[in-house]
Amino acid sequence: MTITLVRKGAQRRHTDGFTLIELMVSVTIGLILLLFLSSLYFNSRASVRLNDDNARIQEDGRYALSLIGRNLMQAGFGHMQTGNTTDFPPQSPIELSKLKGLTGCSYGFATPVAAIPTCAAAPVPAPSSISGPSAFTVAYTSEPYSDATNISGAGTDCSGTKAFNATSTQGGVVINSFYLDSATKTLYCKGYAGSATPQPILSNVDNMVLTYGIDTGNRYAPMKSTTDAAEAGATDAINGNNKVGWDRVVTVTVCLELHSANNVVTAAAGQSYYKCNASTPTVATDRLLHTTMTRVFTLRNNATASLSN
Repeated sequence: MTITLVRKGAQRRHTDGFTLIELMVSVTIGLILLLFLSSLYFNSRASVRLNDDNARIQEDGRYALSLIGRNLMQAGFGHMQTGNTTDFPPQSPIELSKLKGLTGCSYGFATPVAAIPTCAAAPVPAPSSISGPSAFTVAYTSEPYSDATNISGAGTDCSGTKAFNATSTQGGVVINSFYLDSATKTLYCKGYAGSATPQPILSNVDNMVLTYGIDTGNRYAPMKSTTDAAEAGATDAINGNNKVGWDRVVTVTVCLELHSANNVVTAAAGQSYYKCNASTPTVATDRLLHTTMTRVFTLRNNATASLSN
């Protein structure tokens, strides 16, 4: 029989637990790792939310500009009747015979839901420069309207209503009015035909500013630009091509100021960004993501064929 002798000191080393200092060091290391991982998680989550909201703003903004652009590029369109005349504007009813392809307002509409809205008055006191929100009405001859299931949208206005006087064999008149509801920050389009209700196009819009490119000579190209709708559509202004008022406008620059639906900016100071036509940046007072989107559209029926978008 073999007897193994264990020293008392060695046995104590194997049976003793952690000391208080060792336990505190372990807990501290664990807390540091937990803090690091939590910070990494929340930063990654904030980055994902920021990128997601930014992608959503860009997608929605491109859609709104595309819809506005399709209307502007058709402004004043009419089907050819003779070598130099079209069926736009219609000769009856009399209130439509004075239609222009484009009419704009520097400070929105007085009554947006009117069939053909009129411009709102300038704020009092008048601002030193025009900063919007702009509004505008576009008119053109549509394609014929199919009385069957019209899934293509041909012959309709932006409210989805059949264009005024459109039939299955000939086009009618589309009159679409675009404006911003500053209270709800929503961009709307209102059609003329019937009792169409304004259709929301885009939410979270802070401002819309239009800059008009005017042919002041006889070049069918923009030689002057202004944000003043009254100047762009001055009825006594005529150019070398005998174009008067709004018919002189050959390009429109549409600028939208947009913001995110969520608070995604985590910086201590608000985001710095440029508003429409601003030369100095603005610092936001909220944690929303702000961006400005701009695009230039040609009024094809007022400009030369060489101009493109």
